[in-house]
Amino acid sequence: MSSSSVKKHRPDTAPPSRPRDRLPSILQRWPTILVVGYSLAAFSWTMPASLFPPKPIIDQVARGPLLLLGLWQAWDMFSPDPRTTDICVEMRCTNRDGISDRRMLSDMVAMGFYERWQKDRWRKYFNDHLRLDDERILWQPFAEYAVRRLREEGDDPAVIELVRWWRPCDPGIRPELRADVRLTPWQSYLFHRWGVPREWGR
Repeated sequence: MSSSSVKKHRPDTAPPSRPRDRLPSILQRWPTILVVGYSLAAFSWTMPASLFPPKPIIDQVARGPLLLLGLWQAWDMFSPDPRTTDICVEMRCTNRDGISDRRMLSDMVAMGFYERWQKDRWRKYFNDHLRLDDERILWQPFAEYAVRRLREEGDDPAVIELVRWWRPCDPGIRPELRADVRLTPWQSYLFHRWGVPREWGR
C-alpha cells in the first residue's frame, strides 16, 4: 500500500474564538444578565454595609441606573436600622385673594388604606427626596407643578410654600403618643417659598 493512499486523521479542533466572536453570544443572554445584575443590585441596596462588605462599591455602580429606571429600593423603615422619626411634607398655597390652603402631601396616618396604596409612590418622592436639602434642585420644579395643578382646580396661587414636618417615634415615646397626631409634638421647617409672578405660565 502506497503511503499516498494513507490519510492521516487529525483531531477536529475549533479555532480559538476571539472576543469579537463571543460578543453575539453574550448579547443573546441579556435577559439573564439583566436579572442577575438587578438581583445583585437590589440585594446590595437593601443590606447594611456591616453585613455586606461589597455594598459601597455595588451601590455606587448601580445607583444611577436604579434611580433612572425607578427600580431603587429603600428599606430604612425596617431593621436593622429603622427610622426613628415620623416625617411628612406640607404644601401651603396663598391665593391672590388672600385665602390660604394647607395640604399635607404625605400624611399616611390620616389616609385610608386605599388612598395610601394610591399615593405611596408620591410618599416616597416627598419623604425620601423632595424634603431633603441635598435635593433642593427638586424644590422649584415641584412648586411650579403645584401651581399648574392648582390653577386647573380654579385657584390663583400667589405664594407656594413647602414645609417639612417631623416628630420622634423611637421607643422612648409612649405608643399612645406615637399613634395620636394631636398629642405627639411635631417640629416643622419651611424649606422653600416661591412668590408666583402673576403672568407666570399663562
